Amino acid sequence: MKFIVLIVSVLTLNINLQAQVTIDPDVIHYGINLTSINARTSTIEANTAVTFVTNQVNTGSIRLSLFKLIVDSIQSNNQNLNYTYNDTTLIIQCPSFMFPSDTSTFIIYYRGKPKKDPEGWGGFYFSENVVFNMGIGLASNPHNLGKIWFPCNDSFTDKATYNFNITTTSTNKAFCNGSLISQTTLPNSNIIWSWQMNDEIPTYLASVAIAPYHTLIRKYSNIPVEIACLVGDTNAVNGTFVNLESVLGNFINSYGPYPFNKVGFCLVPFNSGAMEHASSIHIGKPFVNGLLTYETLWAHELSHMWWGDKVTCETEGDMWLNEGLASFNEAYTTEFLYGKNAYKDWIRSNHRKVLQSAHIDDQNYLSLINVPTEFAYGTTVYNKGADVAHTLRNYMKDSLFFNGCKYYMNNRAYKNANSYNFRDDLSTSSSINLNRFFDDWIVTQGFPHFSIDSIAVETAVNYSYTIYTRQRSKGNSHLYEMPIEIYFSNGKLDTTIELLINQNLNVFKIQLPFYATWIVLDKEEKVSDATTDYSRKTFSKGIFNFPETNAQINVQNIGADSSIIRIEHNWVQPDDFKQSNPGIRLSDYHYWKVDGIFSAGFRSKATFSYNGSSNPTNGNIDNTLITGSEDSLTILYRTNTGDDWNVVNGYTVNKSGSSFDKIGNIVIDNLKIGEYCFGFRDYTVGIEESKKSKND
Repeated sequence: MKFIVLIVSVLTLNINLQAQVTIDPDVIHYGINLTSINARTSTIEANTAVTFVTNQVNTGSIRLSLFKLIVDSIQSNNQNLNYTYNDTTLIIQCPSFMFPSDTSTFIIYYRGKPKKDPEGWGGFYFSENVVFNMGIGLASNPHNLGKIWFPCNDSFTDKATYNFNITTTSTNKAFCNGSLISQTTLPNSNIIWSWQMNDEIPTYLASVAIAPYHTLIRKYSNIPVEIACLVGDTNAVNGTFVNLESVLGNFINSYGPYPFNKVGFCLVPFNSGAMEHASSIHIGKPFVNGLLTYETLWAHELSHMWWGDKVTCETEGDMWLNEGLASFNEAYTTEFLYGKNAYKDWIRSNHRKVLQSAHIDDQNYLSLINVPTEFAYGTTVYNKGADVAHTLRNYMKDSLFFNGCKYYMNNRAYKNANSYNFRDDLSTSSSINLNRFFDDWIVTQGFPHFSIDSIAVETAVNYSYTIYTRQRSKGNSHLYEMPIEIYFSNGKLDTTIELLINQNLNVFKIQLPFYATWIVLDKEEKVSDATTDYSRKTFSKGIFNFPETNAQINVQNIGADSSIIRIEHNWVQPDDFKQSNPGIRLSDYHYWKVDGIFSAGFRSKATFSYNGSSNPTNGNIDNTLITGSEDSLTILYRTNTGDDWNVVNGYTVNKSGSSFDKIGNIVIDNLKIGEYCFGFRDYTVGIEESKKSKND
């Protein structure tokens, strides 16, 4: 008996020693009640019922986030609870110890002026006659801004269901996530709008918008489509969203059933984009202009209902799973509505932006995992994420890629995922081992660069080609393994063969039944390596642009027939001189390759643009090359990698302004198949080389 008493005493002592464990609770439901909204003073009065499950033994308090509001009281079962609050973190004492799987509800009463993100993006807005929130703050750490307007576990991984009871004046409507389940008119004519969200979402996706809204109601299949706008915006909405239902159908076909019980858009007075609140997207009114100008913006947000809302990235470091895939869906929507060439134009433009400025915008070459918090919404995540998704799609082929996306959506529905989860689900569904692809393209920063180094051909039996391919890198020293298509053509016959490039120098033996005069890697731009290229057929004289290559041609003579011209802008440093340097520094950033099938007698001028300004959008690439007057710029040519660089015979430097603004172009008189690069006459280079050779 004494022994038993002793054991009880020891257990009691252990419990006391373990007391006051504070946890971040697993919230399962939020009941948000905005009881008063004063647009004149930009203030709210509210209470939120937080229902949570404990996940640790001996829980004595819970920790919630609430940003710079006033807490009046906290209750549980009509009992006031003790708490501490420092304008950011709210620690609430439990009325008694809680243990794993225990459930409780705390009601927090609060008021004050909800804040905006310091950079002016997310937060809570009292603007014109509209009150609304935007759930992400670009300058906040973490970026979640549920805490701006209700107490919560403000993380990506904590998902809950919601009820919203929003009190407005009689002339206003409130829109939130989920379905409107009732509207109650009070004696003072105010209305309580009650919305219910039964699918679990993280706090940054919770939303409210209040205005004298008119609701445009449409339907796709059995899915309600509701667009909240002011009456005067009705025509603009109909014009901008003319393709909404067809795009929605394409996403459903590609990624699986629509995840929520309605498609919702709310027009808000916001000039910086849109926010993918689940089933209730807030889109800036300027982007709903009655035209198709911003069609890819609303498509981006709609695709978030799958990419980010149904399956949410586990951490900010994997934000590409949300934003990179949504950005890819801008291109995918463009293809669906306007065809493959429009898709390629979008991808090419995006790819050029990544190669030129992602490492400048984000202050380094970044991988797509473990992205630093300050760049979670940066160029690498959005633009390179879309770039890599495009490459992954082509690597897997459409059927396996989109079936894999459906499998991922179903397997991780209303949960969180990281890049390795995505990889494994795609691998499982397709039976393709994607470990190496993800190591190369997701885990590794920068890009590969693939090129044909040289070609040898024997004509004794058919045509036997020996193809030497070369792999270099931009922003890393990594060796990639990648299947690349090689295209052979003589203008009448053509064929495409897939090569597996996995070394710095690969050698391939290929036999063809015809003699090819044009041989090119990745003609269809399926792989996002460190090149941007454009091909076109010319039938007439005139000026022709080659988008995203910084080049154009001016055809002077068509020749005997039409010609095919391809200009490839290579975003890596060109080879150095093979012989002694003639006092010219070559570009350390880029060069061009021109190929195709030139008709007999074809003659064209060509313009290659330079820009050494410090503007990352259009400049930078020639910044380190041009260190003095642009009069020292030159352009060099070689027929292939076996030849040396020589200054082009016949060119003109055209400066856009002064000789020192580093912006202009160089026009060559006669375009030839081969390679071109910029140089800068700097005779100290030759002097230093001479000194070095003497010392050797």
